[in-house]
Amino acid sequence: MKIREVTAALESIAPPSLQESYDNAGLTTGEENAECKGILVSLDATEAVIDEAIRKNCNLVVSHHPIVFSGLKRITGKNYVQKAVIKAIKNENGEITWVHTDSERETILSKIVGEAIERSVQVETSNYIN
Repeated sequence: MKIREVTAALESIAPPSLQESYDNAGLTTGEENAECKGILVSLDATEAVIDEAIRKNCNLVVSHHPIVFSGLKRITGKNYVQKAVIKAIKNENGEITWVHTDSERETILSKIVGEAIERSVQVETSNYIN
């Protein structure tokens, strides 16, 4: 299954048209035509979550909170956002997508992931979700 197919499944349940104007849901790093090996679900896409995804060979992170709300002028690793983005880009195991305000209007993240992709690929739940 391709990353774009997972993204399409998520968007069929939480359409981008439902997100707030300030939001930035959707695939942010990575290639949509890459093969999806596994998915790590998390609340946030921090550097630690990217590390966990790499260790577990999950090349897609589906997080609830966007790590990038607006454009980045520089990506130099000076803060946690930049560090996570750099790590995701450097590693083939680092595609990041998220559903945020679009999912809040319809359902919770775990239900979206469960309905859209549970039988398609291996889903890992991050230790960072309580």
